[in-house]
Amino acid sequence: LERTLERMDKFHHRDLTTTALGLAKIMNRVGNGHKRGGLHQILHILLIGKNSARKQFIFLQIVCASMLVLREFDARSLSNFVYAMGICNFAPKFKGGTFLSILAEESTPLLGSFTSQGLSNTLWAFATLNEPNALLFKNFADHIIALDNLDEFKPQHISNIAWACATAKESHPCLFQKLADAAIERKNVFSTQEIANFLWACSTNGQIDQNLFMSLVPAIELSLDECNPQDLANIAWAYTVANVDAHSLFNDKFVDACLHKEDKFNLANLNQLHQWQLWRQELQSNIGLPPSSLRDRCYDAFVSSVPMISGLQKDVVSGLSSIGVQIEEEFLTKGGYRLDALVEVKGKKTAVEVDGPSHFLGRVPTSSTILKHRQVSNLDGIPVVSVPYWEWNKFGKDNIKKKQYLCSLLGLGEGFTEK
Repeated sequence: LERTLERMDKFHHRDLTTTALGLAKIMNRVGNGHKRGGLHQILHILLIGKNSARKQFIFLQIVCASMLVLREFDARSLSNFVYAMGICNFAPKFKGGTFLSILAEESTPLLGSFTSQGLSNTLWAFATLNEPNALLFKNFADHIIALDNLDEFKPQHISNIAWACATAKESHPCLFQKLADAAIERKNVFSTQEIANFLWACSTNGQIDQNLFMSLVPAIELSLDECNPQDLANIAWAYTVANVDAHSLFNDKFVDACLHKEDKFNLANLNQLHQWQLWRQELQSNIGLPPSSLRDRCYDAFVSSVPMISGLQKDVVSGLSSIGVQIEEEFLTKGGYRLDALVEVKGKKTAVEVDGPSHFLGRVPTSSTILKHRQVSNLDGIPVVSVPYWEWNKFGKDNIKKKQYLCSLLGLGEGFTEK
């Protein structure tokens, strides 16, 4: 390995890519293992090291060598190199930006030469590494949309592209529609995991196509026994957000599948299943989790998060106090949702949600935000009003305008003060 690293500046670009991809796969396998002793431990010391220091050193050497021949990289080499960094979860940063941003610039002129797998792997890596690059996603989306068809795209490619866009919070409705049309045409060749990830991505991104959700129901039914805990939770949550009730899917068999894997759901899965349970109540359905340890665990997980009160929220609450309304901060509803502020004016209760940047895709509320508002309104009978961060921030330190805004939001007279 040391000799390879020393000679790397003489490598051809394809050799660098092959080395990076091969090492990344080995590192991923060694890093995710739990064995101690023997060959596994030796490889961990050689390739990963304490706090991943060795892994970062090795990849930094490969990156530095690749910079010398970067102009020689073709589409396949670029996509594989990016994919390698995604697999090993490491992307070096420089003063002028990140190495991934450099690769993004190099990839754009070569888009016409990317295979479906190359497109999928590249977007997957950027999303996995949490590397924001709106221009890359736009260029890739426009390229895919312009294709005559997606016949060369495997179900995994379609699912991964949607997952990457949703994870990176990149909203491209036309791309999602094209992916959805392809998924409907080939619904019978999608694996359960590919369906679950794709539907999760669509719901997360707010791209709700009822025809898509209903078309995939038979495929899910046939492979329900093959679903792992995350698949079940993602499917349940996706249909909850979409508000598409599939009676033939959500039945006693689905509930039994969840109960059978009761001990294998993680915290995020339990949160999703709790919202699915609330959805069953919204629909007044007799299908849902029965009173059980799983149902209790879902609720406990949902209410377990410690509230993080932002400066924006404090400022809005201060503004509410200044107009004289009664306030309960971080109010816990019967369904388990925490409201930023519950105000009461003339006997009427209203939830005031202070929504920062994480609650939006651009200026459109995220699916999670919409779902919370919907379920609080439908199940608790509490109307919800939102204070978007950009609307509040435009007032600066002008407290008079802030008061006027809140009075208008709550339907009160200007300068209202309740005694």
